[in-house]
Amino acid sequence: MSKSDRSLLEVVMEGGEAIVDLFTTNEAVREVPVVGTAFKVLKGLDDLRSRILQTKLLKFVSEPSLVRSMAAGRIRTRLQDDEQRQQIGEGLFLTLEKVTDLQKPELLGRVFAAYLDEVVDGDTLLLLAHAIDSAFARDLHYFLVQHVDNGLERNPIVLRLLSTGLVDYLEFQATPLGIALKRVATHTQQDSEPL
Repeated sequence: MSKSDRSLLEVVMEGGEAIVDLFTTNEAVREVPVVGTAFKVLKGLDDLRSRILQTKLLKFVSEPSLVRSMAAGRIRTRLQDDEQRQQIGEGLFLTLEKVTDLQKPELLGRVFAAYLDEVVDGDTLLLLAHAIDSAFARDLHYFLVQHVDNGLERNPIVLRLLSTGLVDYLEFQATPLGIALKRVATHTQQDSEPL
């Protein structure tokens, strides 16, 4: 994150704090029916979003293959570079925050474990995180259980996966990214539930 991004984030956070202060300390503002109701709704949504994010994070960090990799101390040796640590941390956090299925944090945990175990590199980790985020969870499961050596059957599931970068749109075969995801699944299957 650049300094200008951090500054913008700080301004937004401070502005949010000022709005909360205004709602909670200014009696006149609190009495405006629409404002008070909107604030209560937003506060409730924020609480709900926080709980959902907590659930996603819990599923991510408790994924068995990631627990094993972290217990082996691989996180310290693999993420020594500050810039890479920040890039990967931001990428994973932003992906976890927006995923729409609670199976995806577990799969992201497996991808991160494979990164820690040096099965995939940092760029592949981030590309896989993006692919996981943009795909329907059941489509990912279908993809992972298919044998892709001789190509994939042209069906609606595979067609939906074209935009993820996992499937080649000309050959209907797994791309190098798709093959990397299959390597992750194979590498982490000994510790984890089948996908």
